[in-house]
Amino acid sequence: MRYRAWFLVLSVAGCSSTPSGTTTLTLNDPTWERVNVQVVLTKSADCDNRGEGYIATKELVMRKNKTEAIEVPSGANVCWRRDRNPNNPVAGAWSGWTKATLFPGQNADADL
Repeated sequence: MRYRAWFLVLSVAGCSSTPSGTTTLTLNDPTWERVNVQVVLTKSADCDNRGEGYIATKELVMRKNKTEAIEVPSGANVCWRRDRNPNNPVAGAWSGWTKATLFPGQNADADL
């Protein structure tokens, strides 16, 4: 009996897909058939800062009405930007940054 109880606890604990201490931002592309997106995780208030507080950059290609879940470490900001003109993308030509601060236990959804 004791063995089955521990197995149940380990099985339930193993089902969690979000690391402890993270929140999730779910991005949606409601508009463009295809759009390049850059996501930055940082503890800095400046999304362009790659120095102190910088965590990671992720490049995505998003499709219309498809979502992308971004796991955000506790205490970090998540910043994202997209092609300036998704219908005629030019490498390095980005829109301005959008930034979100998620608090522990808070998940959020956002459109590009």
